[in-house]
Amino acid sequence: MTSAREEILGRVAKAVGRDSIDTETEKRLTDRLRQLPTKLRPQWSDDPVERFVSKLRAVAASVDVVESAADVVESVQTFLREHNIPLVVTVAPDDRLNRYPWPDTLEVSRRNVVPEDVTSITLAEAGVIETGSLVLRSSAKSPTGMNFLPENHIVILHQEQLVENLEDGWACAMKFSNRIPRTVNFITGPSKTADVEQTIEYGAHGPRLLHIILLAQA
Repeated sequence: MTSAREEILGRVAKAVGRDSIDTETEKRLTDRLRQLPTKLRPQWSDDPVERFVSKLRAVAASVDVVESAADVVESVQTFLREHNIPLVVTVAPDDRLNRYPWPDTLEVSRRNVVPEDVTSITLAEAGVIETGSLVLRSSAKSPTGMNFLPENHIVILHQEQLVENLEDGWACAMKFSNRIPRTVNFITGPSKTADVEQTIEYGAHGPRLLHIILLAQA
């Protein structure tokens, strides 16, 4: 029994006026923590990829559906050229991003971002079909600042990572960790606000441009 689990169960016991928890109750509580109850969730008959893409485009994100790792690199360069953005990117220090053949024409830095960086590239843990949201979990290989500091954010996602509902997205964020991540961000579109005169402005609290590359091949 881990110390964190002992502390949680100890608090439960104190709250219900018991000094200790019997074995049966302990098992029931443990099972409840590991398996969240299924609530009523939206249903749809749309093609899942088409729905996910349309949800993102509806909130001013750009989406490119590609077939290979080489196509991912081409999508990055095309996005930068179309928006007259320098061919300079900061790529998250995640080993999974080593599979992409970054060309010499693209200046690539593998580190966390600094204020001067213009474009970041990260991976998502999941994509939520229900809302068109990206699920990004903080870690040493995926610093949260990369999602918000640069003006342009490029996110790479595999089609097999698409999940139906927000609850499923949270489960994906927890999947590869024995503890709750320090930060989990659900990102749906680029940053925008209409606080001033009800006029939409992009980049108020994060990137002005969000580009998602949805890869069919694992």
